[in-house]
Amino acid sequence: MCLLRNPNSGFSGIESLMSHFRLICLSLLLLGSSAAAEWRDVSRLPTAVPHAVAAEMDGKLYVMSGKVGQGLRSFFEQYDLKNDGWRPLTPLPTNISQYAIAAGTGRVFVTGGRDNTTARLASGLWMYAPDTAVWLELGALPSPRADHISYFDGQRLFVFGGIGRDAATVQSFNITAGKWSNWKNPMPVPVSAAAFAKRGDELVFAGGIDGRGRPVNTVQAFNIKTGKWRTLPKLPLAVSGGALAVIDGALHFAGGFSPAKSQVLKSHNKLVGERWQRQGELPGGGRHRMAYYGNDDLFVLIGGAIGGGFYALFTASDRVSVFTP
Repeated sequence: MCLLRNPNSGFSGIESLMSHFRLICLSLLLLGSSAAAEWRDVSRLPTAVPHAVAAEMDGKLYVMSGKVGQGLRSFFEQYDLKNDGWRPLTPLPTNISQYAIAAGTGRVFVTGGRDNTTARLASGLWMYAPDTAVWLELGALPSPRADHISYFDGQRLFVFGGIGRDAATVQSFNITAGKWSNWKNPMPVPVSAAAFAKRGDELVFAGGIDGRGRPVNTVQAFNIKTGKWRTLPKLPLAVSGGALAVIDGALHFAGGFSPAKSQVLKSHNKLVGERWQRQGELPGGGRHRMAYYGNDDLFVLIGGAIGGGFYALFTASDRVSVFTP
């Protein structure tokens, strides 16, 4: 324990020593608070998944992976954030991958994707009710898209980016009315395989792959109240398949694949002011295409691939890592 005395309380001959002593104590305290913010591993996935998505509802994460490959299977399970445990759920009754997932008000939604047999883009809109463990097909997207992002605000289901004819168009589905709407302002840089997080009234998208197949370092935000876009400071590298979260109001970006470096990244960066600052490294090395979730209390990474490109499918991870500030 560091005891900080007042140098004016009868120890005037050691003011300089006490000053140095206080600086040492302050440094130790700062190191201690920094060490408290770290990554740790929790209960592993029941099976390795190379390409996964997740949505949170009522303290539970709904984690899905439809990517097929040697020794892999479709995956849909619930992860209990509080109790650190897994529970299997009813599989999605269609053979697709690269879909988007969103959840809220007791329902889980899956949109689009790619048919695993024909490789064609899919346009399905599916809803899962955890209380009945039943999937329902609600209809279809206005046009097929895959590798996109979806978000549910309790009334409207939004879809952004991805691969497909309408990748630049922001679309939303009114659950009550059963109708799709196109928003006026298109996505400035339409991307697939982007990282996503909600901060206040803004939905933030970081990195991804543009329409010409090139990775980008763009960070763009959509205001769900005004329908307007704005740009944020760019990522340090052009990267796809990373993870994004908001911790104490600040954006955190982790992992991803960088073609420029020909490697899967293990870096964890935080947006401080107008610059992204390195925070450390992911446990067990780099990952991309993982499921993830973040709020002000934690940042969770689930599964993903540890190899890039062709090797991604054969290097699936079952690791689950949690960052706490």
